Amino acid sequence: MKIIITERQSRLLFEEKISCKCGHSWKKEKDDKHPNLCHMCGWDSDEQRYNDKELLKFWKEYLKA
Repeated sequence: MKIIITERQSRLLFEEKISCKCGHSWKKEKDDKHPNLCHMCGWDSDEQRYNDKELLKFWKEYLKA
């Protein structure tokens, strides 16, 4: 039996894409210290809580670059 899936479905299945409850989604990166932290709202899907401290740290580093 063969199962046919779309390209979008394969990306969701095989690329470890993470979705936040705010609607933002991203691809998991190996070098990211907090790969499950949403950089839009600060929700950490691993810890199931908002992590404002790490969110601010991310944006400070991002704006430096």
